[in-house]
Parts: sequence; C-alpha cells; structure tokens
Amino acid sequence: MLFLFKKIFPQLFISIILEDKKNIVKASIYRGNKLISSNEKTFDKSENLLEYIKNLSKHFLFYHTALFLDAKEQGLIPSTNIQDCKHFNIGKISLQHILFNNALVYTATEHVEYYSELFEEYRGLDFLYSPFALLYYNIQKEKQPDDQILLYGFKQGHLLAIIVAKGNTILYGDFKIFEQELGLELELPSEDNQEIENNNDDTEVTLDNFNEALNNKFDLLDQENNLETLNNNDNFNLDELNQFSNDMELCRYIITSIEKFYNDDKYAGVFINGILLYSESDINISAIDFLESETFLEIKTKQINTLDLMIELMLKELK
Repeated sequence: MLFLFKKIFPQLFISIILEDKKNIVKASIYRGNKLISSNEKTFDKSENLLEYIKNLSKHFLFYHTALFLDAKEQGLIPSTNIQDCKHFNIGKISLQHILFNNALVYTATEHVEYYSELFEEYRGLDFLYSPFALLYYNIQKEKQPDDQILLYGFKQGHLLAIIVAKGNTILYGDFKIFEQELGLELELPSEDNQEIENNNDDTEVTLDNFNEALNNKFDLLDQENNLETLNNNDNFNLDELNQFSNDMELCRYIITSIEKFYNDDKYAGVFINGILLYSESDINISAIDFLESETFLEIKTKQINTLDLMIELMLKELK
C-alpha cells in the first residue's frame, strides 16, 4: 500500500551542500519516476537553509533529504574488514563505515552524530553522502571492462576524492581537502601605514633617511600605477589565476597519489591505463596538459552536478 501511495503522491527530494559562506539546496519534486519541478537556492547562513527545507517539507507526505559530507575525517580502504584500518594507518577514532563492493568507506562517528542532531529539528536527515559514494556511483555508470584500470577523481569545491578501480573492483582510495584560497591579493598601503609615513616626515632629515624616504615614495607610486594598470587590463583576472593555481595543486596531488599507489606495498600497484576526472567546474587545460605530460596517461574530464547526483542516487536507492 505504501508503494502505491508513493506512485500516486508527489515526493520531495532535497540535496544539500553546507559550506562556510555558501549553503546550497536543491529541491526536486517527483511523481513516480517523472520529474515535476526543480528549484535551487543559495543561503549565506546554514540556519536559513535548514529553516527553508523544514517549511518546504511540511507540504509533502513523502520527502527525502541528503547532505554532502565534506569532513576531513573520511576515507576509503580496499578491504571489507574494518579491523584493517590499522593496516592502512587510520587513527584510533570511532568510525562509521559502509561497504562498496570490495572496499569500505568510513568517516568519524562524531560527524554522523553531529549532522543527525543538526537535522533532527528540521524533519530529519535520510542520507549522508561521502564524495566516495558519488564517485563510485559514477564509476559503476561508466561500465568499464574488467581488465581496464583507471584512476577516477571527484572534485567538488576544494576537496578531491580518488579511486583506482579495475572495472568495478576498488584497488585504492585517497582523499584531500585543499586550502580554501591562495590569498592572491593586491592592496594599496593602508591609511594607517600612510599616517606612519607622514609622521616619519617630522623626524630629523639626514642624507641616508632622505634617500630612504624618497625610495619609499617612489615604491608607493609604482604600486599605485601598477594597480591602476591591472585594474584596466581585462585579461588579468585574479580569480582565474587562483583557479589555475588550485588546479595545478590538484594535479600535483594526483601525481603524488599515483606514486603512492605504485610504491606502497599495501596496494596492488598495477599499471594505470588512464585518468577520468569528474568536476563541478572546468579544470584548467594547462593543468590537464601538465598532468598528462607528467603521468603519460590519457586524461578525460566530465562535468558533474553534485546536487543532481545526490538526488539521482536517492532515487536509485529508494526504488
């Protein structure tokens, strides 16, 4: 009877990404397997997002909520025995885990408990999706031959999940969270600094400090002129420079991960045939060229939407 009701009544599927400055929610309404409508919203504060989904879900008899897990304390081991975490140098912390084929994906128990409590007063949390879960879901959809060994990467924001798989058999997993921003900024000297310089003008003038003060003023003038030039140059984009640096760091980490897979006795170390990267945003072509030249592997990229993936996976798991 419940199955019949779910076929008749609309169901609400909610996927959420919580970040420090940008909290995103996507709400999709399905009747049966047919998408009726979909809406995406962004909130500065997570509290506002949670209140929004609480009010929205009140209008539906059936609703399902999924959250993207971006905690540092998570990972994957190519083993079905949780006791093998010691063998893979996993710290002595309380863990929750789930089985994916021949591997375990784990996270700290405290994260599961925290998010369960956080959503308790907002009508509950049904799914907590690790990036490894979304990555492995994509791997299964690729339907690669069993003799094909590929390195798969899942990039969402500033995190990267890596799986090396032979067909659907997992050989290796890695996880990395990168620095939020490189902090590439151009600033003129502050008013406080200028005030200090003005105060220095009142000191006794000697040949040495006169030359020093003159050079400082020339430096200040150069900074002002350079900044004005940069502001007028449409081709100079600090955001693009930041993105390029972030993508280069990502590619360097992939190289490090490949070396670990080849050299660490805990892993099979078999030859990787290629690399497939899933990313929300475009990865800089120069960074891809660098990765290709360093690894001698063919690199393919596919653009994904994490919110859509979570809803897609919820629909699959609830069938």
